[in-house]
Amino acid sequence: MTVARARVGALVIAAAFSLTSVRTSAAPSASSGAIETSIVAPAVGGVAWTSDGIAQLGTDLDAMLAADPALRGAHYGVYAIDTGNGNVLYRHAADDEFQPASTLKLLVGSSALEKLSPQFQFHTELRIRRGPVSVLSIVAGGDPFLTTDDLASAARAIANDPGAQAPSTVLPAISVDASHFDDAPYPTGWTWDDFGQAYAPRVSAAALEENLVHLIVTPAAQRDDDAVVRTRSIARVLSSKEMTSASEGDRPVTCARRSPPYAPPVAIGRATTGAASSADTLDVSLATDGCIDVVGSIPLGAQPEDLDAAVPDPVAYLAAAAHGTLRNAGVRFAAPGPGVGSRRQSADVAENGEAARVWSHESEPLRTFLGPRFWIPSDNLVGELLLKELGFATAGKPGTTLSGVAYEKLWLHSIGVDPATVTLADGCGMSQYDRITPRDLVTILQHDWQGPNRQVILDSLPIGGARGTIEGIAGTAAAGRVFAKTGSMMHVRGLAGFLATMRHGAVTFAFNVDDWNGDYPALAALRARVLARIVTD
Repeated sequence: MTVARARVGALVIAAAFSLTSVRTSAAPSASSGAIETSIVAPAVGGVAWTSDGIAQLGTDLDAMLAADPALRGAHYGVYAIDTGNGNVLYRHAADDEFQPASTLKLLVGSSALEKLSPQFQFHTELRIRRGPVSVLSIVAGGDPFLTTDDLASAARAIANDPGAQAPSTVLPAISVDASHFDDAPYPTGWTWDDFGQAYAPRVSAAALEENLVHLIVTPAAQRDDDAVVRTRSIARVLSSKEMTSASEGDRPVTCARRSPPYAPPVAIGRATTGAASSADTLDVSLATDGCIDVVGSIPLGAQPEDLDAAVPDPVAYLAAAAHGTLRNAGVRFAAPGPGVGSRRQSADVAENGEAARVWSHESEPLRTFLGPRFWIPSDNLVGELLLKELGFATAGKPGTTLSGVAYEKLWLHSIGVDPATVTLADGCGMSQYDRITPRDLVTILQHDWQGPNRQVILDSLPIGGARGTIEGIAGTAAAGRVFAKTGSMMHVRGLAGFLATMRHGAVTFAFNVDDWNGDYPALAALRARVLARIVTD
């Protein structure tokens, strides 16, 4: 089975949200060109649900779900409760196990808020051990938001450090300490043909630009000619002709796994220019030799297209970027050694008591990035790094997926979820092995509601028709009233969160579908009708 693309490229959304005053363009109108959607935050209160009203709701939802062809042959579960008192409003297969896709991100985000705290920040630093020959070490802390601009700040700090620039202390190499986490690049259950895609980057404590190379593909002037591939990143781009020439000559191209020290990743432009009316089939893949292949075709005359590709070696990527940035800032290097340093060598350097910290960087806090940089764009790498950070916080160095999952199971048990009802293999929900029930998702959300992080959660969730990409909600009675996390994979769709009803106060719900092979707009429309029925009761 192939995992559907969960995300292509990095989506950055403004972090400042207002639940009472935000208005957003949801759909075009004849007069102004847009319909403004008011956001109504879920809140306890209103008219109590009656037994007759709940019975009628059940009858109506049963009829909607059973008769709609969008669910033909699918396995679906729906569970909805009154957020204030926990009374069940509707259930169908609430205790069946479903593949959660990205709704699983609710688990790692909510447990991280409690274990790591809303103030948690990823930490990166540079250390120098001074002596006859100085050694510079980047101590990586798994910060997925670290950028080349941050490295430029580090370069200025090093360039302005007199001790680092004395004639007797020329820096011979850069060592990257990625020992904060283990070396496992992917969790179990990820699909191998997703490797190289932007939504499936390698997981490492060494992280830069979300471990992605940013590429720009432009069609050639004539049909069938090679498309032009350029990069916005620390990367070397070769055309397919240049690759062939270099491979057959005296300078064989060495991709990431065979790169000399500080060599950037290599992207090979194998894409072509199609007819003006042809389909855009551009794609990226990770070749067995470590090169990033840009394949497919782009129509003649099309606008340039941005593509993101996962880097094959995050440690080498970070080292190459740091080396180039520091050198451009005037930091002097001796001839590089045989490599950027193994994980063990790097750890030895970083833990030496004589090493002095010369620069450090903190990410924005969890409470701030949870929504705009994790749940709303559904960023898989952030989920995996948070899970390993949970493992580090509970079991020590190195943080691992297994130790993070072990903590999550303890946390689930503490909030009333039977860990036997879940199967956890990763933090983002991409694993084919993940399973969870609608009741479990609602239990997680109820715990969030009843705890001290309720407002952080509401500020961070996508809002149907207003914030994020909950399809089918815009223009319906539920628009601006659905605060929920989506989940999308091949044959899987999920949604779990809170509803702000018009009369009855907040409702907590989960709507999971798998073994599904239908039309997604039709399914999204059905789901919107179900939620609107609850909202308008």
